[in-house]
Amino acid sequence: MTPQPHIRYFIPSNESLDLLESVESLIPGTLVYGKKNYGRKKRLKNLSFEDREEVVSCEVYSPLHAAWLVEGLLTRNSLSYTPAPSDISGINGWSKEETNREQLKNRGTSLARKYIERGELREHVLDIATPYQFMGVAWAKKRPWVMNVWSCGSGKTLGALMSSLTRSGAILVVCPAKARHVWWSQVQEYTHLKPYRIRPTSEIRKKDQTFSDYMEECGRERRRPFVIMGSEALADNTDIARVLQPKVLILDEIHTHGSRKRWTAIQEADGSVSFEKRKTAASNRANSAVDRENRAVAAMDLSRLGSIELRIGLTATPLDDGRPRRLWSQLDLLAPGGFSHSYSNFAHRYCAARPGAYGGLDDTGSSNLMELKARCSFLVHEVPYSESHSELPDTRVQVVYLSSTELNRPERWDDDNTFGQAMRGFVREAKVNPLARERVVEARLSEACSRKRKYVVSEAIEGLKGGGKVVIFTSRRRETELWEHDLRRAVKRGDEALGEVPVWMAHGGVPESERDVIIDAFKDSNGPCCLIATGQSVGTGVDGMQTADLAIFAMLPWKPGDFLQWKGRFDRIGGSPTLLKVVVAQGTYDERVVEILVEKFGPIENFLKADELDGLGDKLLGMEDESALVSSIISKLEVA
Repeated sequence: MTPQPHIRYFIPSNESLDLLESVESLIPGTLVYGKKNYGRKKRLKNLSFEDREEVVSCEVYSPLHAAWLVEGLLTRNSLSYTPAPSDISGINGWSKEETNREQLKNRGTSLARKYIERGELREHVLDIATPYQFMGVAWAKKRPWVMNVWSCGSGKTLGALMSSLTRSGAILVVCPAKARHVWWSQVQEYTHLKPYRIRPTSEIRKKDQTFSDYMEECGRERRRPFVIMGSEALADNTDIARVLQPKVLILDEIHTHGSRKRWTAIQEADGSVSFEKRKTAASNRANSAVDRENRAVAAMDLSRLGSIELRIGLTATPLDDGRPRRLWSQLDLLAPGGFSHSYSNFAHRYCAARPGAYGGLDDTGSSNLMELKARCSFLVHEVPYSESHSELPDTRVQVVYLSSTELNRPERWDDDNTFGQAMRGFVREAKVNPLARERVVEARLSEACSRKRKYVVSEAIEGLKGGGKVVIFTSRRRETELWEHDLRRAVKRGDEALGEVPVWMAHGGVPESERDVIIDAFKDSNGPCCLIATGQSVGTGVDGMQTADLAIFAMLPWKPGDFLQWKGRFDRIGGSPTLLKVVVAQGTYDERVVEILVEKFGPIENFLKADELDGLGDKLLGMEDESALVSSIISKLEVA
């Protein structure tokens, strides 16, 4: 167990051993030990019947955030105990009391001035930082783990930079690759530190500074290293992290590390089962020269580095699939073992887990959410939309339903297959491989997106004619390139030709460095322009699209986390009042996805304040005005 704020409870008796043993499963993150007169203490659940007979006392190890549950259980069962706390001074759950918030803000402001005086933070930060960013500094000063659940566009990067200065030593940021440019530029904008980006080999030039040279330079100039690493290549760069020995670890978009699948069960010849760390798919292929741990394992190993004193997780969407099941891995990266080393304990307590129909666990439910929220309050600093965006222009969401007569024929899936042919292949694959189900959903949504091309291009032209800046999110590279061609032709031809209006295109096949240039050009443009991109390529961790006047979701993101992330590109500091049009094609799979989104918003709103979702469910269901669809979306589920 990685050291963290905790309390040990000593129970001077051997009574109720069965009850005490159950504490580990009842309260995920606790450990229970039994001690004999002579010999070391051992986990109670591992003691034989004979050894249990010799137990004279017990000890319960509890993370600080679970201590209130442990004390309540012991008290209810009339078990006397003596607490022995670690250093837990000043670590309490988050308080919304205005007096406490004001104290935090003042303390954080004083700390920020201190970091300016020592030459690390730039002076102008005092003028632009928000009260909750100052609160975050004071919050991070007192604890080894922080999870900033701040709405998209609320200044998470600056807040994390300020908080990271509460420790001395190297700082490591792990972020989506497309966000490295944002971090690199903002570190220089807000601090006097010199950041270093870990880049793919294909993007490295001979004149570029190497990591070794950078570390030598930091040593000569007595400046702390600040390294930015793409999360997608984390497994390839673990050696760099070990050399760096960071004191502060920042996990940007920590929800992308939501996979709990870190171990593979191995059936031994003697019938026993052992476990080994999971490898990437390429490593598992026969005769593969690749031997690399998967990203979930690499993140786990990184979070356990002994040098780390402060772990900061940043996200706007911790429940990105609408369920608490993805929270465990995020919490475990910030507080290793603090919410149980065993995911199953967490799932049974907080995900209403039960045996799955085909084996394993069905963990799609939720349970004891208020308890989980209370535990998380010790490390989660939530800034709701109403607080972070109170001074920003609103992003107005308009849901547009297109009837079959307003849709065009879909393009092809690829050169060899129509959408229908590709779909049938994916359905056959999904019957034998459950992991392929997502491909079926994505293909159906891509087909629906393809059928909106004429409408979307027409809407974009109208936006450009008014002098506006337009962003369009599509589904796939093929659509992105085709739509860009159509829009370029439309702005140059016809009676309403607009002339030389910049039109940019971005998707996963466009090098990251080019995407950075495109986003910067869009942000800096003072006249009408348009960016057409896949949501997956620029929808997370990218800053610059908040200057758009019109944003169109032609592709409907089917995960609540994606929806909030994509919308968050426009709800940002320095933004314009953006009209966001969510386009739903009637009689397609779009309508199923609308129902899924609305249904999944429930657990999110229960766990978080999530006030940016207010009224969004009604809008997606088409119920926001009298002219909206009369029947519930549920009645349409069988149409697709």
